[in-house]
Amino acid sequence: MKVHLIKTPEYDIEDFREAIDFLNSFDGPLKFISSDYEFDKNEFYFLSYNLFPYHNFKYPSNQTAIKFDANKGNPLSWRELFSLCVFYRQHSKIENDDFVVLLTKRKNALNWFSAADDSKNIFVHTVEWENYTKINSKYPIAYQVIENIMQSLMNVDIINIPNKYVHEPSIGCMNDFCINKESIIIKLQTGNICPDCADKIIEEKIDDNLLNQVYEIFNGIRNELSFKQRFRKKIDPVPIIVEKNNKILLPNLNYLEIRLNPLFKTLYVFYLKHNEGVKLNELNDFKAELLSLYRKFSNLSIDDTNAVLESRIDDLVNPYGGSFSQKKNKLNKIISELLGEPLAQFYRIEGDRGKPFKINISQNLIDIRY
Repeated sequence: MKVHLIKTPEYDIEDFREAIDFLNSFDGPLKFISSDYEFDKNEFYFLSYNLFPYHNFKYPSNQTAIKFDANKGNPLSWRELFSLCVFYRQHSKIENDDFVVLLTKRKNALNWFSAADDSKNIFVHTVEWENYTKINSKYPIAYQVIENIMQSLMNVDIINIPNKYVHEPSIGCMNDFCINKESIIIKLQTGNICPDCADKIIEEKIDDNLLNQVYEIFNGIRNELSFKQRFRKKIDPVPIIVEKNNKILLPNLNYLEIRLNPLFKTLYVFYLKHNEGVKLNELNDFKAELLSLYRKFSNLSIDDTNAVLESRIDDLVNPYGGSFSQKKNKLNKIISELLGEPLAQFYRIEGDRGKPFKINISQNLIDIRY
């Protein structure tokens, strides 16, 4: 099942890609596809910020009794937000069974975290998460994407609430309504689906493989929260394991997983294997090994040819291109955000041009099990 992710112009492209990379680090039936499509502000007048604070809804609001509130930062009606999904669905000829998810910094008239319509269109508000949690916003954003996909597949009524499958007050379930927005942290921490909602999933015959993927994503988010709360002050380096199933784990930190997309994982595991360090201008000598790792870690579709994989590795090992530095910097950013300082310094790929790049932990802390 394909999930197409789009964004409004003000949402940073790097933040957008980080959230999608996280979702794509979990194998399963849900395939997350990013789009760099830019909406025309002349065609969609409401995407312009210069209307503030005099914005009137061009489309009827979902709840017309709610008046404009300047403190919400020029909010949009659900109809306006979903109109972007509908337009993109038609423009890109998206299948009816696929989801279209809009990530946006623009607040909505009802001040919800996210919502879905009955045509598999979803919007997610991407900012102000620092008010509720200290973890990177990509994690709660990813949670909202999955939550709405599941609610859509479950045919949950999100209008007449609370009900049997939308809970208020919160009980630590995926389908908690969270009228008090601070209670969102409860379901992020539990990563749970209550018995009633689990029965509804069975009733709707949702694929077990999809459900397993959902639980993996929820557990990944929960583990990150757990690490931030319990281990963030850890200073000494701890063992790192690359399992046979390709997971990169820190067992001493509650089996915290370093989640990377296949190309980033290829580069990272390569440097774990070559703990002595490898210079950028020497990478081409290891092209065959890098390509083998990329094939192992890649979850690309069978339509992707070897030529595509080889092209990406060629770019990576080219000392005169920018691919290596770009990938290394983004990978290091993920490590730094995940582990925090000073622990992250031991796990980043570091070095200067002309000198070996390496991961600064001792060989006896590295365990590659394949």
